[in-house]
Amino acid sequence: MRGLPAVRRVLPHLEGRVSAVGGVVRDALLGRPGGADVDLVVEGDALALAARLGRALGVRVQAHPRFGTATLELPHGEGHLDVITARRERYPHPGALPEVEPGTLGDDLARRDVTVNAMALRLSGPGTGDLVDPHGGERDLRRGVVRALRAGAFAEDPSRVVRAARYAGRLGFRLDPGTGAEARGVAPGLRWASSRVAEELRRLLEEDDPVPGLVLLAELGAPGVRPAPGAAVAALDRAAATPGAPDLPRWALRLSAALDPAARAQAALPGWARAVAAEADAGPDLADRVRAAGAPSAVDALLRPAPPAAAVAALAAGAGAVAGWWARGRDVRLAIDGSDLVRAGVRPGPAIGRALAAARAAVVDGRAEDREAQLALALAEAGRAG
Repeated sequence: MRGLPAVRRVLPHLEGRVSAVGGVVRDALLGRPGGADVDLVVEGDALALAARLGRALGVRVQAHPRFGTATLELPHGEGHLDVITARRERYPHPGALPEVEPGTLGDDLARRDVTVNAMALRLSGPGTGDLVDPHGGERDLRRGVVRALRAGAFAEDPSRVVRAARYAGRLGFRLDPGTGAEARGVAPGLRWASSRVAEELRRLLEEDDPVPGLVLLAELGAPGVRPAPGAAVAALDRAAATPGAPDLPRWALRLSAALDPAARAQAALPGWARAVAAEADAGPDLADRVRAAGAPSAVDALLRPAPPAAAVAALAAGAGAVAGWWARGRDVRLAIDGSDLVRAGVRPGPAIGRALAAARAAVVDGRAEDREAQLALALAEAGRAG
C-alpha cells in the first residue's frame, strides 16, 4: 500500500495518529491493484492536517467543517484523498441520518458497514505499520465472506444492504449466513425513493461488472430488481462501446436492465438518468422496426429522431444496422439547402422540407452523390409536392 502514489506523496507530511482505512486496506490485503481513492482517518484535527497537506503538496483543499472532513485532489491523476476526523455515530431511528461526534480510530471502524471495510493501517503515530482489525476483517477476507459489523446494521441503515451486495459482487464473495438472513429481512422493504439507497444503487451500477451484485439483490428480495439482468447489461455495454455510439453514462443505460419501470419511477436518482433508462426501454421495439426497414434511407428516417439511448438499446437488441448508421449515415450532409431551392423558384413552405428530405434519402441510399444530382432530385420532389 505504501507504493500507491497517493500514500507515497502524503507519508512524509503526516503528523500525529493518522491511519489509512477501508477499501485501500482491504484491497492491499487481497493483493488487488490499489485504487486512486485513499481515506485517512485522523485521531485529532483532520482539517488542520488537510490544510498542512494542501500547502506541502501545492493542491487545493475542499474543507467541510461541519463534518470535520476535507478532500484533496492530487495532481497528475495520482489520487483523491479524503481526510476524516475519527468519529462515532448513532442513528436516532432506522433510516435516519447518523448523529456524529469526535471519537477514536476504534469508534470510527465500529461505525462502518462490513468487517472487510473496517480495518486500518497506522501510517503515523504510535504503532506505525500496524494493522488494526478489531472485527475480524482479515479472517473474513480469507473466508471470502461479507459480514455485517453487528446485528441490526441493515435495519439501522437499509442502504447497507445494497452496499453489501455491491462488495460481494465486486469481490466474488458470499454473504455470511447471519448477514444474509438479516439482509433478506430488510431487502424487501428497501425504498428506492431514499437518497441513500438510490446512491448505493448508482454506485453498484458503476461497478465494472454490476451483474453479480444485482443478482444478489434480486435473490434477497429487493423490490423491482430484475432477476436475471446479465445478458441485457452485457448487450448494452457492448453496444455503448461500439465506435460512433453516443456518449451516455453507462450506469444510466444499465439502469434500464436493473430496475423495472415502476421501481425506477420512485428512485431518488437524477431525472435525466431515469429518462435515459426509459429511452433505452424503447430499444427492442426500435430494433424490430430497423430490421424491417430495408433501405438505408428508411433506417436513417427511423434513427435520426430516435433518442440516443433508444438507438444504443436497439443495437443491443440485435439491430446491427444501427452501427452502420453511426459509421456512415448519421453525419450525411447535403450539398444544398433551402435557399438553393428558393433561388431555383420553389416557394417557401412545407414543400422545401419534403424536397430536402427526399434529397437526403437519395444521398444515404447512394443515388445522388453530387450537388447537381441532389438539386435536381429536390426540385423534382418540390414540383410533385406543388
